[in-house]
Amino acid sequence: MSDLGTRGTPILAFSDKKPARLLADYLTSCNIEVQIVKGKPPVSEHAAVQPSEVIEKRHYQIVVLNPNDVQKALKIADDFVTDPNQAKYQQAAWEVGSSFAESKETPKRVTAKTARLPGWLQDLKSTPFMSLILFICLGIFLLSYLGAFNVIYQTLTIRSVDELLQTQQWWRLFTPAFLHFSVIHIIFNLIWWWVLGSQLERTFGSVSLAVIFAVAAVSSNVAQLLVSGPNFGGLSGVVYALFGYVWWIGLLRPQWGLGLPNNLVYFLLGWLALGYFDVLWVSMANEAHLFGLISGCLMALATHQLAGKRSPKH
Repeated sequence: MSDLGTRGTPILAFSDKKPARLLADYLTSCNIEVQIVKGKPPVSEHAAVQPSEVIEKRHYQIVVLNPNDVQKALKIADDFVTDPNQAKYQQAAWEVGSSFAESKETPKRVTAKTARLPGWLQDLKSTPFMSLILFICLGIFLLSYLGAFNVIYQTLTIRSVDELLQTQQWWRLFTPAFLHFSVIHIIFNLIWWWVLGSQLERTFGSVSLAVIFAVAAVSSNVAQLLVSGPNFGGLSGVVYALFGYVWWIGLLRPQWGLGLPNNLVYFLLGWLALGYFDVLWVSMANEAHLFGLISGCLMALATHQLAGKRSPKH
């Protein structure tokens, strides 16, 4: 038994925290209590992969807290090492949510119950740009509801290309993303912005998320303007960009631990297609959705090409 024996049994170690979190989330979804320990992995007779010259350099250990769960966890770990790209692991990450603390000595205990707690305050604090956009959208919607809609609408909507060239009000290329016209509209958009945006900000940082937001907002708003005119608003073009980015990064760089379950991909692509058939009860900004998706996929491809062999910077 290693020196961590009083807290649990280490079964596997990784050099990258992303696959460690992916496996930890899956083990948690199987009702196996685990923790992630940051540091040099100790020698353990229970380890799924025995220490070697390579393994000694790894820094993120999966530790099983209940001795009765060790054998079950070892089988799961063996399956994960064989094929870490199985959809069930990413599905578990979405259902459980990665909330594992990294510590060199006394990491936070995470159980199947506590891992499912929302932890929204910690999430907001750790993702400042996502939180900023979220509160801007909520604030604007609240002011609109209180009677300032006309003023806000005239201030934030995009204008024709000729008018933009004349007035130089280039901020209008971004601001339609902050407008929402119903409770359902803003709830749908902000839930996806929170889920996808926080995942990207924790992985790549606030500056990267800000760049993705800016590119997505401009491309989706301009596309919608050219097709249907200036009377539209909403964050959904940006949301589809985040969807495309996470989806493609998951395909191009599965080792980074990002990705979407297939059922969510099918749902969002189906929702996009339904908008073009005009069978929904709401008017959809179809071009904003489509070009947002395209911009997100292209940015993911660019990230893949530029990153080379590097891992994303937290």
